[in-house]
Amino acid sequence: MGKPTIVLLALLHQFLFTQGQTKIIDMHIHCYTDDYFAKPSTDYYGNKGSLNAETHREETFAAFRKFNIVKAVISGTPASVDNWIAKDSSHRFIRGITIESPDQYGIDTIRFEQMIRDKKIEVFGEIGAYYGGTTLSDSIWQPYLRICEKYDIPVAVHTGGGDPGGTYSWSPNARLHLSDPYLIEDVLIKYPKLRIYIMHSGEVWHEHALRLMAYYPQLYSDIGAMLWVEPLTQRYMTDFLKNAKQAGYLNRVMFGSDQMKWPYAIKKSIDFLNSLVFLSKQDKQDIFYNNAARFLKLKE
Repeated sequence: MGKPTIVLLALLHQFLFTQGQTKIIDMHIHCYTDDYFAKPSTDYYGNKGSLNAETHREETFAAFRKFNIVKAVISGTPASVDNWIAKDSSHRFIRGITIESPDQYGIDTIRFEQMIRDKKIEVFGEIGAYYGGTTLSDSIWQPYLRICEKYDIPVAVHTGGGDPGGTYSWSPNARLHLSDPYLIEDVLIKYPKLRIYIMHSGEVWHEHALRLMAYYPQLYSDIGAMLWVEPLTQRYMTDFLKNAKQAGYLNRVMFGSDQMKWPYAIKKSIDFLNSLVFLSKQDKQDIFYNNAARFLKLKE
């Protein structure tokens, strides 16, 4: 087979894929400012991240167009979120905020409530409480969660591990045990009307995530970086999805790429999910779009 034929077949395959690909809602996207790219970094496979904030945004936007991602929950600093929103002519983004402690960015409860009223925060998260050495059940988070329940603002909380070695550098208070989903149970009890989803579906504690979802019918989860970040997490997520399907809770699992500095991870996440033969076409459509549309109360 000649090279032109191979190229043609590859283009045809991509055309057919994009034509048949369901709409996607990505519940876990990050944006950054340039200072975040000052220190070069590689992922588990040795791939370098984007060079700067602008390249990162352009590469992420290109992936959205290519894979028919029609909505995405975007979290970052307030400044980085504002920048992406201003350049989003397709109105894809739902405003989130990356936050490890409730007083980050100088936000108190008064300012927080005003930001919600001004639609500067539409999803409270990604909340990385464990990075700051707390859990969502700690008292410091409760005034903010009460406000979220009052205004029906969804809450997105990180579960599972994080940046390898981060405890030795930027997150000295992080401890793995603080990211066990069971540690948010008090929140589910205190705020039964709160829309909440656990990011990464618990990762190593995926059985805990599933048990919480079984016991608390309002609880959703997202897949996060588990589909692409390394073989270990891919195993966790494969087991989680198999068990969620068998148990009947797959209808509350949502797609999220958690692309971080590596926009190529969006494609890798989609490809890995599509490769799972135990999921039906309907299962995949629900994970990619339907479950999130219901959780977010989107109107067609």
